[in-house]
Amino acid sequence: MPADEVVDTSMKKLGIVVSSTRPARIGPKVAAWVESVVPAGEWEVELLDLSQIALPFLDEVDMPANGNYALPHTKAWAEQVSGLGALVVVTPQYNKSFPASIKNAIDFLYAEWHAKPIALVGYGWSGAAQATQALAEVLTHVKADVVDQINLVFNADLTPEGELTVGEDNADRLRLALSAMAQKQSQQQPAA
Repeated sequence: MPADEVVDTSMKKLGIVVSSTRPARIGPKVAAWVESVVPAGEWEVELLDLSQIALPFLDEVDMPANGNYALPHTKAWAEQVSGLGALVVVTPQYNKSFPASIKNAIDFLYAEWHAKPIALVGYGWSGAAQATQALAEVLTHVKADVVDQINLVFNADLTPEGELTVGEDNADRLRLALSAMAQKQSQQQPAA
């Protein structure tokens, strides 16, 4: 980096989590829509694709609440989540709930979720309302701050193949959630 280049360290970091790990999934397309709605210049966006992160089923010896992470994949996951100011979790609805992969990813950590602003974007035949509601309960239990649940319905907002036709009402709702998360993150950061 040239010495005269200025880096904006005030930019907020937003993680977009793709929770489905199925080979034929549309989660990355929904995540791309989320990223397209993020106001330019307001967030530094990082995609967290659980299929690529590939956490094993919870294999830490100590309870996550104790924060004694021993395994490299847990330490790396904790560092990723800790480095974010907020998250948007993109989740399908499988059998009236969310995928095991996101529950597992949540279960690996504890303190890293505390007060973390999170918006949920669900998709499915019923808009994934049951999945996002159940996921909100889990995240609230680990003291995350769930700011909104946006539910995209097949054949209204997207096709089962992942062609998105999301209306401005859902885009506006996501923008409001991002704004609320930015405000919450600003309130949590100590003054320089």
